[in-house]
Amino acid sequence: MSQRFDALRTFWHTVSRYLTWGDYLVIALVLLGAAAAIPLLHETAEASGRWAIVRRDGQIVHKLSLAQDQEITVTGPAGETVIQVQSGRVRVLRSPGAQEICMRQGWIHKPGQALICLPNRVTIEIPGDSGIDAISR
Repeated sequence: MSQRFDALRTFWHTVSRYLTWGDYLVIALVLLGAAAAIPLLHETAEASGRWAIVRRDGQIVHKLSLAQDQEITVTGPAGETVIQVQSGRVRVLRSPGAQEICMRQGWIHKPGQALICLPNRVTIEIPGDSGIDAISR
């Protein structure tokens, strides 16, 4: 370990001979800028996946916080759809429809994911960018 430390110290002494006070200022500003950007990036990433938007016939009927466990009922043309939010994720608990496709879709929790219940014209979406674009598909 002391050999690595000696090598690092030797490298630093060699490099520091060529640095001016302006170089140190630029290095300090870059490090401060990077440190200041970290909370902003973290906040943006969290904000995009905090909510689930529930629509009936394309109209927003609920905006659900994924941070709060809850169940809501949305009444549509085929009956009632029960939506459950638990532990930061959301699913369709009950919905009309013989094939129960809505319920078999399971839980969603990532930005860009959606649940669709066609018999009742209800959709649930977690807004945000999924990180996948047309090229990477």
